Amino acid sequence: MKSARTAVLLFPLCLHAFLAFAQTRRDGRLLVTVADQSGAVIPGATVTIAAQDPANKAAVVPPVATSEQGVATIAGLAPGRYVVQAEFPGFETTTARDVRVRAGDNKQHIVLAIQRLQTEVTVGQDPQSAAADPRGRTFGSALTREQIDSLSDNPEEMKRQLADMAGPGAVIRVDSFEGADLPPKSQIKSIHVTRDAFAAENHNAGAIFVDIITQPGVGPLRGGGRFSLRDGALSARSPFTPIKGPERTQNFGMNFGGSIVPQKSSFSVSVDGMTSYDTPNLNVALLTGNRSEALAVRAPRNRINLSVQFDDAVTRDQTLRVAFYQSRSTAGNLGIGAFDLPERAFATKDISHTFRIQEAGPLGRRLFTNTRLNVNWMHNEQHSAREAPTIRVNDAFTSGGAQTLGGRDSKVFNLASDLDYVRGIHSVRGGIAVDAGWWRSDLTSNYLGTYTFESLAAYEARQPRSYTRRIGDPTIEYVDLRGGIYVQDDVRIRRNLTLSPGVRYELQTHVHDFGNVGPRFAATWAPFKTGKTTLRASTGVFYDWLDQSTYEQTLRIDGFRQQELNVLDPGYPDPGTIGSVPPVNRYLLSHDWQMPRTVRLTAAVDQSFTPKLRFGVVHNYMRREEVGRGLNRNAPVNGIRPDSGFSNVVEVVPDASARQHTLGLSYQIGGLPPPALTQNAPRIDWKRVFLIGQYTYGVWNNDFEGDFSPPPSGTLATEWGPSPSDARHRAFLTLIAQTLKNLQTQLNLNASSGLPYTIRTGLDDNGDLIFNDRPDGVGRNSVRGNAQWWLNAFVSYGLQFGKRRGGMPPGIRIINLNGAPQVDTLALDQIPRFRVQVYVQAQNLTNHYNYAGYNGSMTSPFFRLPTMVVVPRKIDIGLQFQF
Repeated sequence: MKSARTAVLLFPLCLHAFLAFAQTRRDGRLLVTVADQSGAVIPGATVTIAAQDPANKAAVVPPVATSEQGVATIAGLAPGRYVVQAEFPGFETTTARDVRVRAGDNKQHIVLAIQRLQTEVTVGQDPQSAAADPRGRTFGSALTREQIDSLSDNPEEMKRQLADMAGPGAVIRVDSFEGADLPPKSQIKSIHVTRDAFAAENHNAGAIFVDIITQPGVGPLRGGGRFSLRDGALSARSPFTPIKGPERTQNFGMNFGGSIVPQKSSFSVSVDGMTSYDTPNLNVALLTGNRSEALAVRAPRNRINLSVQFDDAVTRDQTLRVAFYQSRSTAGNLGIGAFDLPERAFATKDISHTFRIQEAGPLGRRLFTNTRLNVNWMHNEQHSAREAPTIRVNDAFTSGGAQTLGGRDSKVFNLASDLDYVRGIHSVRGGIAVDAGWWRSDLTSNYLGTYTFESLAAYEARQPRSYTRRIGDPTIEYVDLRGGIYVQDDVRIRRNLTLSPGVRYELQTHVHDFGNVGPRFAATWAPFKTGKTTLRASTGVFYDWLDQSTYEQTLRIDGFRQQELNVLDPGYPDPGTIGSVPPVNRYLLSHDWQMPRTVRLTAAVDQSFTPKLRFGVVHNYMRREEVGRGLNRNAPVNGIRPDSGFSNVVEVVPDASARQHTLGLSYQIGGLPPPALTQNAPRIDWKRVFLIGQYTYGVWNNDFEGDFSPPPSGTLATEWGPSPSDARHRAFLTLIAQTLKNLQTQLNLNASSGLPYTIRTGLDDNGDLIFNDRPDGVGRNSVRGNAQWWLNAFVSYGLQFGKRRGGMPPGIRIINLNGAPQVDTLALDQIPRFRVQVYVQAQNLTNHYNYAGYNGSMTSPFFRLPTMVVVPRKIDIGLQFQF
């Protein structure tokens, strides 16, 4: 394993040396890379050279324009000294003197400073070519600086906001790392949402990617701090409780960073944390009557995060990024509220350390590498507030101890490397992705036993239906390795047409399935010269991993390492004498387990009518096969188990399936970048109004509930129905307005139709001691709850003062309009040195009650009633300072 990793990391370096040797020649060739102050290359810049040596001055070299990669190539030069000049509209002309050219390849890097009075510069590909680029900015959206600034300073809240913008199933990547903690908002350079991730480099079939690019430290030392407070006095009261319980959340953070060596290395350090508590709401049915109240118990949560990042230009072309993250969190009085009484409380403690390293840059003229390694080690521990058996009355109340004890340790390694090769009409990307991990856990649960009653009447009669208890050694230790290799070629057939064939192959330990070949194909067409219209059709085969929690369950409770007693109609409060051979549950993984396979078909249109108006439509059809579901191998037949030595023997078998249709419409109106600030700038500027939104209609059907959930009828024939997450209509709308100087307002409207739930008898009708039986003729998820909607608001007022002197202005920002990047900047002496911002952020401003937790059990006092509300009103008041 170690030698393979070394070979992967050394391969690009060896290839670079070979290409440099192969291109050596008698004449000199000068490769001039032109970039702006942020490091972004500038296509279309004009490069002019002139010889300084008298022997070469007679030779006339015509001007050369930089390519799409920002490189101008001048061949056939006699060795000697030259003057190199680069220019591009909106940037200061830059001249490099005494540039020495020798035989073979010679490289020169020129940075263009933005003109002092220029307010807007357009760079990029030809509009039609850019629109037909599969890796371009069509079928997605880029957040403007104003949108990024309007996001929450709380990383957890920011993550929720980005997920709402992107849609269900969104995957957030920070500097190409999935699952990374969100950086401080001040370090975010750009955010881009990709809605058609068909490429072979992607593992997930229906993923929408939110890519966050950071800029840890550029220019002089900069930093800031923030603090926000949420007090329960401004929070909403649940409609189920007469009195609101106390609540308080305090978020704080600070960050600073800057250049260590100008134009070469930089650093950033950030610390953020949270301390909070809230009050759980109880909503139970007891023998004495229903009880809905705010408990006299506080649930505290505390978190502290540390982040350190370092960037270095190892060579003129290669950049190395190293980062370290540490997170510590504690939480108490978890697991109480709703149906769970206060005695069910438990506490957790989590410690996480992460080390990341990333190396990226071009190798010669045609190769580009991006290699990244993520190492994470975590520790988790849990303990119950009370040690006692559990009493569960289905869909009425649960009392007794939480019965959770022990912990979990893990070490996870993620290695990924992409290699891009561009030649002629071909743009090839190949690479590998390997995830490896070691886990050890002694976490145990239900070690004191659980009595389950079918109804309050059965509880009053002291007649439990079942008694379960886990005995044996819960300690497990295992290694999991999964990986993929992929290649894709974006072939530019014509200026406006690109075909993208690709293939991905994946493997995983514990899965004896070696045929996981996933072909991919897409066609991207921009029919008009304006580049305002882009059409795309794509298809592909995707595979899913064996879920880690599923493997752990089958490893731990196999009937031998740890046993789960399952006694029918036990005594109460003493289950009676449990002999040496009681019936026990077993959980198994099918020997012919295969990776679930998804076939996806997509058709999409991206249309820009004007710079202020843009729409996109994406239709997806996905068919999933060989999905895992529970099969009870020892279900009772006429009340008798086939194997009397066991109770339920639940095997996870890959024979379930799912179908999903989605039609999504995304749109953005307005959003031109604001002009450069001047002393005579008007206070009212309606151009700073920006509207983006998304609407999705979807139908998602399947025939499974989960890996360990057997159908009550024993067959899948009765199980086809809506998925639990099948919300037919989802909508998101964001309005950002900066019509008044220093005042910024953002409104976010979220809405979705009701989710389905299943009607159940609440009884163990088939005698398998699994309480999922339905009335005759009633299908899965056949009824729905109410629709939900809520309006979030963010209002901030900022003051700026002082003039920044020297360094690179942080006002550069790249946004997406008509498929072409645009750069908007402020003049250097207009960048404020200090900025103070006061803001108010409201969740569910109107306090609309969004009812959820609908109960489908016919024996419950809450049958077909909601038991909770989601997204209640919360208001945060904050202050942040930047310098």
